[in-house]
Amino acid sequence: MAPAKNSWVDSDAMAKALCALKSPIEYNSKTITLDQSQPPTPDGTGRPTNFQTIAPGLYRSSYPVFAHFEQLENLSLKTIITFVPDELPLDYCNFISSSGIVHHQIPILANKDPDIYTDAAVVHQALEIMLDPNNYPLLIHCNKGKHRTGCLTACFRKVCGWTDEAAVEEYVQYSSPKDRELDKVFIKRFDPSPLKSLALDRGYVGGVYKQPLAGDTQTSERSGITVYTNNSVATYSNSETGEILHEYQEKVRIENNEFMESSRLWSHR
Repeated sequence: MAPAKNSWVDSDAMAKALCALKSPIEYNSKTITLDQSQPPTPDGTGRPTNFQTIAPGLYRSSYPVFAHFEQLENLSLKTIITFVPDELPLDYCNFISSSGIVHHQIPILANKDPDIYTDAAVVHQALEIMLDPNNYPLLIHCNKGKHRTGCLTACFRKVCGWTDEAAVEEYVQYSSPKDRELDKVFIKRFDPSPLKSLALDRGYVGGVYKQPLAGDTQTSERSGITVYTNNSVATYSNSETGEILHEYQEKVRIENNEFMESSRLWSHR
């Protein structure tokens, strides 16, 4: 019998087995060896630091720790992608397994050496997961939620039709106060063309995913999602904007609003 939604897994063996899952790609690089990045200290909001909405149902953040699990439960996450190679802490493994979350650990190299960077095939592996609405709600994270997460978000944006300049601008916004020049090189070097047809077929080009107009600060606060789930054609009107939403869009919008309200109340305790 599967564990209850809000229960913790009693079996350490199950959690350790989850932690032991390895990426098929080995990284023996000084960019990993010398990377001393660590998750930030919880800030008291109950959310991971640098939590942002890329699009409804698609989120980015720093590394979740125990203090964040209660708030993350409100997202009903189906999928998490971790971009750092370290073994997952036992309590994080417990959270993932007890919540029924599908976890992918896809190590992304820190861009600290101009001659060593993550292969395009690895980036595609992560983006293909992000481009599948059946994996939503989905959270991506590294340690601080800035550089590796920012690079993959920028690559996602380029697949969705954003220009290099717009993708880099958003990266800089959320990597502040320490963006990396080599991250910008990585973003500009990434070729989105192999995934363009997939993005088009699944509705990730245009609509809510289109590049914002100049002066639009809502780069990571999307209000809808142009995808179909289970061939559903049911529509709803967004009471806030009047926008016509499909069933999945409305569900994600409500879940996102509930999460943000919960976080607001938590911050005032």
